[in-house]
Order: sequence, then C-alpha cells, then structure tokens
Amino acid sequence: MDFVAIDFETATSSWTSICSMGICVVENNKIVETKGMLFKPTPFEFNEYNIAIHGITPQMVWDKPRFCDCWDKIKPYLDGKLVIAHNASFDIGALKKTLDLFGIALPTFDYLCTVKLSQKAYPNLPSHKLNALGEALGIQFSHHTACDDAYACAEVLLHIIKDFGINSKEELKDKFDIGIGRMYEGFVEPCRKHRKKEQAVK
Repeated sequence: MDFVAIDFETATSSWTSICSMGICVVENNKIVETKGMLFKPTPFEFNEYNIAIHGITPQMVWDKPRFCDCWDKIKPYLDGKLVIAHNASFDIGALKKTLDLFGIALPTFDYLCTVKLSQKAYPNLPSHKLNALGEALGIQFSHHTACDDAYACAEVLLHIIKDFGINSKEELKDKFDIGIGRMYEGFVEPCRKHRKKEQAVK
C-alpha cells in the first residue's frame, strides 16, 4: 500500500497555531521519506502547557516561515493520496482550519485514523495512545516530536497491514468496518470507527 502519515504540533490550544509538522511517506509498504518542519504560528503565541508537551519554544520558530508560506511544498504530499494520522480528527481539523485561516483551498484526499484502526485491530491492548502502541508493537520513537509521531503512525498501519494481510484501503474498510474520511474543496467528511452513511460537514 501507498500512504502518507502526518502529525501536527500546535503552539496553543488553537487548531490554527501549527508550529510543527511531521510527514512520513510509505510506498509499497516501505517507508521512503520522513521529514519534520517548524513553522512560526499565526498569531505568534505560545502557552506553557503546549511547550511542556512538545518542547518547541518561541525562540525556536520566530524566524521560521508560516505554514501558508510552505503550503506549495506540503500540498503534493497530500493531494490525491491516502493520508493517515493518529487521532485524525485533530490533525485533519488543524489542517482545515489553518488553510481556511489563510484562504487556501483544501486539497483532495482520503484519510484514516490509526486510533480507530488500532482499536479494531488490537482490541485487547489497555491503551491505544501512540506511545502505548509503540511499546506494544516495538516501535521506537520520540513521542510528541512531529516527524517521529508521523513515523510511528505509519509503523502502526504497517503492522496492521502485515498482521491482517491488507492490500488496499478498501480492504481496511471492509475488514474493520470503518468509514474512510475525505477532504475536498470546502468540506471534510469524517473518518468513522463504524462505517455508516457519511455526510459532508463544513
């Protein structure tokens, strides 16, 4: 399978305060690229709670580009791809609200949440948080570092693909009875733990 795992870290509780992004590209079930980027959030504000989680300080990003300044480089990783994230409602929400903030048209892609998938695939695990999954599946990474979290998210799906003999997103949908989310211009259809008729929401 081919897919792209993403992760965002934010400077405050606002979804539009993206200060870091991780991207992990998988082609034919092999990780071929992992990268992390720092951004100057808009507005340029941080709170201590978020800093304590990810360790990114205002001093580290005051001279970095804004997310919108890098969009032309980011968009090709997402447009037309299968995108995955751990707790995708946050990452997809942050992406949509940030693009809306800057008046940028949404890309088009399908997406899945590895929290929901791992809950279906490994129901007996006591926790499906990314660090707990990493420990259970033998994935070594630095939690809340965006590029590492994207890598770990990709590894979670690769474990599921291997353990259940999955070859496509359609097989994931059918095997785990999960609803695939979709982003396209103006709308986001949510990814659902239980497949049902999905309605686009603004």
